[in-house]
Amino acid sequence: MMKRILSNYLKDRALFMTFYLMSFICVIGFFYLSDPIRNEILYPVYIGFFFLVVFLLVDGTNYYQFNKRVQLLLMDEYAELQPKSKEQAQMKQLLDRRNRQTNAEHSQLVEQHKEGMAFLSHWIHHLKTPVSVMELILDRQLENEEDMKRLKQENKMLHTRIEQGLTMIRMERFENDFEIRAVHLITSLREVINERKSDFIYNSVYPLIECEQEELLVLTDKKWNNIMLDQVISNAIKYSSGQGKKMIVRVEREHQRVIVSITDHGIGIPPYDMERIFDPFFTGENGREFRHSSGIGLYLCKKIAEKLDHALSVHSELNKGTTVSITYLTKS
Repeated sequence: MMKRILSNYLKDRALFMTFYLMSFICVIGFFYLSDPIRNEILYPVYIGFFFLVVFLLVDGTNYYQFNKRVQLLLMDEYAELQPKSKEQAQMKQLLDRRNRQTNAEHSQLVEQHKEGMAFLSHWIHHLKTPVSVMELILDRQLENEEDMKRLKQENKMLHTRIEQGLTMIRMERFENDFEIRAVHLITSLREVINERKSDFIYNSVYPLIECEQEELLVLTDKKWNNIMLDQVISNAIKYSSGQGKKMIVRVEREHQRVIVSITDHGIGIPPYDMERIFDPFFTGENGREFRHSSGIGLYLCKKIAEKLDHALSVHSELNKGTTVSITYLTKS
């Protein structure tokens, strides 16, 4: 190692030593030619070489101590860099910054992997229930119309779980899969509600859109925005099912923003669960009463809203209902 470092040092300082010796020879030659009688050459040569040797010893020692630790690090051995010069200090700062960035990226990848594995585990677990129920219904050979309805409902839930899984997977490549443009908000709301028509009928929930202005253009990605709206509306249907109540979608414009408030009159969310409603797989108190709760919906909505730069908030009162508000920037 010492020979390698010494060789590298001589190569790094070769240009300096060359110019130093050339300048030294030029100075000696100048004085010798100016006054040939004075031929005291050895003394200034000794002085010049003495200072050169002193410089090389001091500089070489600092170079060796720093680069020895660099070589140890390259061999995957522990060593702490101790810079002896401004150049080495800047190099250490650069390495420390790169290490911090690499560690942060690594930690992020580890967390994403853990989150992905946890999601797959929960997702597969929730897929098992509707499949088992469908199998039991099929074993009964669909004896009546009620069995057929239940089979369709379980199949719908299975489809929803699969869509949630695919959405979670696509979220990792979100930046390459969205395009912000002007979107007709009311049209998107009607599309999502119409796709859920059978769910509204089956659960005896009636949608109502309240909007003073029909043509409202907001800046968003239509596909991802529809996924977010569909999840919110799906929750509103699920948690107010069978009560024959309305789900009110109120659209209001405030200066350069449009606020969509989706209100159900269902069971609401307990106050002690509000702080964790955006945590993945958190179902809370309501999850114990509704077996179809997965704890994924609001988590996905929050992630999508953040990616699209929309504001999302939830207000709820127990046994009175829940309001989910989404704030968009509007196109002037």
